[in-house]
Amino acid sequence: MFKKFLKGLTDNLEDIAKNAATTQQKADNSTNKELFDAYLQGDYQKAFDTGAASAGYSTMNTATEDPNDPQLQPVHGITIFDYAAGAAKIGEGCSEEQICLALGVERPMWDEAQVTWNNRMRDDKSFNVVSVYSKYFGMIKEHEKLGGLQPEKAPVTQVESEAAKATLHRLETDKYYFFEIQGAMQAAYDNGIDGAQWLIDELGLTVSQVNSAGTKWMGDFNIMAQMIDYQDQKKKEYSERFSSESGTGGIADDIKF
Repeated sequence: MFKKFLKGLTDNLEDIAKNAATTQQKADNSTNKELFDAYLQGDYQKAFDTGAASAGYSTMNTATEDPNDPQLQPVHGITIFDYAAGAAKIGEGCSEEQICLALGVERPMWDEAQVTWNNRMRDDKSFNVVSVYSKYFGMIKEHEKLGGLQPEKAPVTQVESEAAKATLHRLETDKYYFFEIQGAMQAAYDNGIDGAQWLIDELGLTVSQVNSAGTKWMGDFNIMAQMIDYQDQKKKEYSERFSSESGTGGIADDIKF
């Protein structure tokens, strides 16, 4: 869902910027002028947020949490922070039963909340709900009841827990490393490798842990614009490595001239 959301906003931003650049239209339109000025100055986050707002979308920076918004009301007492943190913890290997016990709710209540929150995100054309969810997905450690919850049946890995914790901290503090690992996951899948399992085997981390650690990087469009070429470079390097390790070579290697 988030990738679709990001692509829609990016396409909208590029369309508006191109129109403004080629036609210099509506110079008196403050929104277009603000967007284009930000685009020219390299402030892609401001341009992104402005372009999104002009199209009626929210971003992680502009999302609102109106306590009276019916789309953000708790479901059986389960807030959007509860649900986002719970979903992230399930991605780490926690069971639904663990989540329910920690939150003090019954399993049917959690199941109904899951359906309701997913439907709200799907049906919200402004992306406000998914933006709030995405923000909280990266704030698991701050959740009072779920932050320190450890999975009863964590994925099996040979990586020592302390090494995995150190890697997780590095993903949270080193944007280059985070986007390198994103490129590595893409390269793994491109080479027929289960990227999720590769993370567990190599880093001792789940996809959920990696993505949660990088929420602040993914939520900053300036950083994403800066790092996209670096991620592609790392993807290429890992792809060559995986191809070499498997002995299959790339598709181009099979073409004879």
